[in-house]
Amino acid sequence: MKRLLFIVFCTITAWLLISCQRIPEVEEAVPAAIPSTLTILDDLEAQRDLLLAFAKAYPEKINNVEFINGDWTMLVNGTRFYFAYGRLLPERLREQWQNYFPYDFYVYPWEGTDRQRQAMFSNPVYSVGSSFLFDTIYASFSEDESWELQEKYSFLGVKMLIHPYIKPLLDRITEHIRDAARTDPSINEWIAELWTGVPSFGWNWRAIAGTNRRSNHSYGTAIDLLPRDLRGRLTYWRWDAGNTGSDREYYIPPEAVIRIFEEHGFIWGGKWDLIDTMHFEYRPEILLLNGFSVKGR
Repeated sequence: MKRLLFIVFCTITAWLLISCQRIPEVEEAVPAAIPSTLTILDDLEAQRDLLLAFAKAYPEKINNVEFINGDWTMLVNGTRFYFAYGRLLPERLREQWQNYFPYDFYVYPWEGTDRQRQAMFSNPVYSVGSSFLFDTIYASFSEDESWELQEKYSFLGVKMLIHPYIKPLLDRITEHIRDAARTDPSINEWIAELWTGVPSFGWNWRAIAGTNRRSNHSYGTAIDLLPRDLRGRLTYWRWDAGNTGSDREYYIPPEAVIRIFEEHGFIWGGKWDLIDTMHFEYRPEILLLNGFSVKGR
C-alpha cells in the first residue's frame, strides 16, 4: 500500500510538473561505449586491473580478486563473479557468456565536437552489459527488493528516494557544496532554482532506454537535479536532439558542484556525448578507470 500510494502520488505530481514545463518523461542517456572490453580480452593483466578497480570502488561490496579456473574473478557480496569474456557474470552463468553483452568502460569525460555529438544523437551508441553485477552489489534483484531498501532523503531541498549506500556520500556532498557556496554566489543561485517538490528524482525502477540494462535510478544510486524552469536551456539529449550545438544554452550546474560530486564517486551526465546535465550517478569505478581520484567512504 505504501508503494502504491507513493507511485500514484508521484504520477499525479509528475503530470502537473510536466504540464507546467512541457518536459517529457526522463530516461537518462548512457555515454557512448568505447571498445575497451574488446581490447583486453586477451590481456590478463588488464582484466585483473579492471576487477581491482571495482574492488577499490566498492570496498564494502567487492573483494577477493583472484585468478580461478583460467579467469579473473571477484567476490561481490559473497557471490563469485567471473570476467567471462567481459560479461562479468556470476559463476552459475559463466558458461553462458555468449547470451550476454560485454561491458564497455567508456572514456570520461567525453571529448568531441558539436558535429560528432550531432552524429551520436542521430545514431546513439550505448554502453551495455547484464544487470547481474549491480543487482548483486545493491541487493536489488527485483523491483520489490529495491523498493524495500529505499530511504526518503532531501538533498538541498530536493525530495527523493535513495539507496542507503549513497546516503553518507550525499551528506558529505551537501556539506561541501554549502561550504563552497559561502564564497561562490553561483552555487546559491543554482540551489535556489532547483525543483524541490515530488516526484522523486532518485529511485525509479526502469531500464535505460535502448538497452537491456537497468538504470542506476533502479537502485536509487542516481539523482536528477532539475530546475523549476529550464527557460529554454537544454538538459537532456532526447528532449531536443535535433536542435543542439554551440549556439544553444545548456542547463549546467556550477563547476564546483560537479567537481564535488566527482570527488565522491559520482559521474555527471553533462560529460557524456549523449548529454544529461541534470543527472548524477554513483559510478566510482568509471572515475578510477579514467584516472580520477575518488575519496574513500
